[in-house]
Amino acid sequence: MRAQLWLILPVLLFSFRQPTLFGQKTTSVKGRILDAATGEPLPYVSIQFDGTNIGTRSDIEGNYYMQSDAPGQGKVKIVCVGYETQVLPVNNGVANRLDVQMREATVGLKEITVRVEKYRNRGNPAVELIRKVIENKDKNRKEGLAYYRFQKYEKVGFALNNVTERTKNSLLFRRFRFIFENADTNRVNDKISLLLFLRESVADVYYRKSPQSKKEYVRGERNVVFKDIFDLQGISYFINSLYMDVNFYNNAVDLLTMQFVSPLSPIAPTIYRFYIQDTVKIDGTPCAHLYFAPRNKTDMAFIGHMWVTIDSTYAIRKIEVGIPKDINLNWVNELQISQEYSWTGATPQDRGLMLSKDEIFMDFGLFRGDSTRSLLGNKTTSYRHYELNAPLPDSLFGTPLAMIRDPGAAGRDSVFWRENRHLDLSRSEKGLEQTLDSLHKNRSFRRIVGGMKFLLEGYTSIGGFDVGPVNTFYSFNQVEGFRARLGGRTNYTFSQRLMLEGYGVYGFRDQRWKGFGAIRYSFSESKVRLYPLHQVRFWYQNDIEIPGQALQFVNEDNFFLSFKRGVNNRMIYKETTALDYLHEHRTGIAYGFSIKTVRQNGAGALLFDYQDRGETRFRQDLRTTELGLTLRFAPNEKFYEGSTYRTPILTKYPIFEFSYDLGVNGLMRGEYTYHALRFRAQKGFFMSPIGWGIGSLEAGRVFGEVPYPLLEIHRANQTYSYQMNSYNLMNFLEFVSDKYVAINYFHNFGGVFLGRIPLLKKLKWREVLTFKALWGNIDGRNRPNGDNGLLSFPRYDDGSPMTYTLERRPYVEGSVGVANIFRLVRVDLVRRFTYTEHPNVSKLGVRLRVKMEF
Repeated sequence: MRAQLWLILPVLLFSFRQPTLFGQKTTSVKGRILDAATGEPLPYVSIQFDGTNIGTRSDIEGNYYMQSDAPGQGKVKIVCVGYETQVLPVNNGVANRLDVQMREATVGLKEITVRVEKYRNRGNPAVELIRKVIENKDKNRKEGLAYYRFQKYEKVGFALNNVTERTKNSLLFRRFRFIFENADTNRVNDKISLLLFLRESVADVYYRKSPQSKKEYVRGERNVVFKDIFDLQGISYFINSLYMDVNFYNNAVDLLTMQFVSPLSPIAPTIYRFYIQDTVKIDGTPCAHLYFAPRNKTDMAFIGHMWVTIDSTYAIRKIEVGIPKDINLNWVNELQISQEYSWTGATPQDRGLMLSKDEIFMDFGLFRGDSTRSLLGNKTTSYRHYELNAPLPDSLFGTPLAMIRDPGAAGRDSVFWRENRHLDLSRSEKGLEQTLDSLHKNRSFRRIVGGMKFLLEGYTSIGGFDVGPVNTFYSFNQVEGFRARLGGRTNYTFSQRLMLEGYGVYGFRDQRWKGFGAIRYSFSESKVRLYPLHQVRFWYQNDIEIPGQALQFVNEDNFFLSFKRGVNNRMIYKETTALDYLHEHRTGIAYGFSIKTVRQNGAGALLFDYQDRGETRFRQDLRTTELGLTLRFAPNEKFYEGSTYRTPILTKYPIFEFSYDLGVNGLMRGEYTYHALRFRAQKGFFMSPIGWGIGSLEAGRVFGEVPYPLLEIHRANQTYSYQMNSYNLMNFLEFVSDKYVAINYFHNFGGVFLGRIPLLKKLKWREVLTFKALWGNIDGRNRPNGDNGLLSFPRYDDGSPMTYTLERRPYVEGSVGVANIFRLVRVDLVRRFTYTEHPNVSKLGVRLRVKMEF
């Protein structure tokens, strides 16, 4: 989510309410549409200048705006299903404010009486019609064709929304007033917007049904953004995760990394209310105009209008949707999607209703309101040059990649764009590049952006070196006491292919210096830290670690994770020298090789003791040399990526990981021969409207006679932060195995239950559930005894056992919780079901997790 923060946070940090100081142009009308009886805003009401086709629809808050340069615009017509139609006068040539209260009425539609207050599916012609559309959608979706091809032009922009004179004179912007020369009124909510980012692309899309394959060849791509400040690839992944291709013929619509129930899903009649509003002709084709809205306003569903043909095809001709104001969705004040379908082809074989234009608008911000500043995002896509059912050569589908970029795509000149751009650029879009170039050269602005990067990424740049991350400078534990750390890495100013990194640490209790250093070289044309990685790294680390701790996407030195429950005074000093090679492919395949030597010895109260014929002896250290192989397959994987992180985005596609480590006795002072194999599979499950889940399966096996630090010390978590892939009520070093199987399932219900409780639904809390089970065992030869000289399992200071095996029964824990508290916090009540008789364990615990998500 940090990638999203990069685009949204600079706006959110300066969100406050301000008066609007801009006037209107020509004849303009703005206002709000309300229900006269309840005072509730009415979304998607039709408002137009009477006698013309110039009009608009109210947004989810009932607000609307429209304008016209044509003379004689003296009346406005307001139409809403279930309400009396109103025709009201306005003043021509000036700005008008017109707030309207709509009164309910019974509306006759072709001998059908629709009463809004008494809705039923049975006998409802709107529901009967939508079921016809659902029955025929497989014939109408383009994926039902044997082949198709078309050209796609896409334009994406982000703008600072609701710019006022106070904005221009603010401390942040008053030194850069020249950037507002390109500010313009947006057509979503009649506010002044300042464009900050623009991306446009042209691609040829090819599809084959059998065997199914779809390829997109990007012929041109142009980004106008702050160069050397924002990472283009990171922004690209961010945009693709927000603006996925919207297909209402699917049962679920992927958007904002979430899934919405489509109004054409088989379960749509149970999720939505449908109303027939009228019948119209679009290009001579008779169409029914349907209005739909979710029965429960907190569900992940749309509100809007749909025009479907009422011939034998029952196809979508046009659709306009938004989201209810009470939807359980974060950071999005408004969302509008508009799609138009047009006839293509001249013969029956290649004739069909195909998507011709697609527009998506999103308004991001902390608060709602007319005077709140926000970030307005929009994506406009145009589709041309359709060819349907014409066979395509197999060579187009030979590559495993779904998207193929022409090597010269990013360098297309103005002639190319003039010939291939489907939509003209606006005045603000044309002037953006010059504005950003001016900002890029401004030192004051670069310092401001550098400060924001420091807050978000934790690094500050000093020439070609980045110092950080700041959250690791101070931490503490029971062995080292106060732990002071300082480090950093070279940045792209130093080199785009070579990176040096390192840190130094001093523990004030154990009075030991520790550290890390690495040199990394990229063979890829992309930057050294960006996907797909193809690199070699040589590194050395001499530091302390907690056996069995594996934290996700955070550094163990994080100050907030220094707070731990229970005893935490048994650690390991580990000295590692390694050489790694990693090669990632855009197909989702990755493989790596490594060789490393490791020297371990006990830290704090952890001793490397063993029994020798009844006597207790001690080892100074353990030495191993490992040869490693890693394989990973993650088809269609998506993630947010920046200079310091890569955070995965949940998709429906599985991820498979395999590793093999060979311990070699006698090689570079290695003392043990063993084979360690580990496998992990993970898959996301989308179950709209009851949320989404993640399931994983893990298995491992260690062959050979080795001491317990070389076996699988299962991932425990003694912090108060909930860790998704660790056992949150297991103690460090509590369980060890040389063979194991684990399952883990997490489900987020998305507020499907709490959203139906009147007093709770406005809080937008989300229910979460987790189940984890671990089976394991250990061979007799790996159990320490007086004959094999293996290290004894650790014990507590009072002599009670600390480390156990799992052969009697599985370790099981589960949790229930509430997420999205204040849109950030998740609280889990965790229950441990087995091995509760072990010393120093708890059956119950409360854990917190902070995560920013939609």
